[in-house]
Amino acid sequence: MLRDNLKFSLIILSVTFTGTASADIYKWVDDQGQVHYSQQAPESAPAELIKTPPPPPVDPVDPAKAQREIDALIAQQQAAEQERQQAQQQAEQQAAQEAKLEKQCQDAKDALTAYQNHPGGRFYDENGNLQRIKEEERQQKIQELSNNIKQHCQ
Repeated sequence: MLRDNLKFSLIILSVTFTGTASADIYKWVDDQGQVHYSQQAPESAPAELIKTPPPPPVDPVDPAKAQREIDALIAQQQAAEQERQQAQQQAEQQAAQEAKLEKQCQDAKDALTAYQNHPGGRFYDENGNLQRIKEEERQQKIQELSNNIKQHCQ
């Protein structure tokens, strides 16, 4: 009789805690770049809502099974977070690459404009002497820059 009451009490407790243990989590980054987690969304910053699954019910006969299920859920959440971080990192790398290409295009356009607008341009040779660019070299450089811009820039 005592054993049946104990089982019944454990079942009632596990059902009670299972229904109330699930909570939503908010994740946000502050002005200093620090990541925060809380059960309440901050008023000062936008936050990402992370839905947490309810914990598995505790098996009164095999609590180790419940622990294995919890460990599996944690592993799934960690894998999903790692995938999200990798995707974010790839997006940041892609954006950095695009910004680099855009800067290279702008530099090429600026150089082309300089060659087109300054026919008597000067440059320093390998000995540090100031030289004027020959017209033939200037036209060749203008053509080269124009081709590169057409090929690599939008």
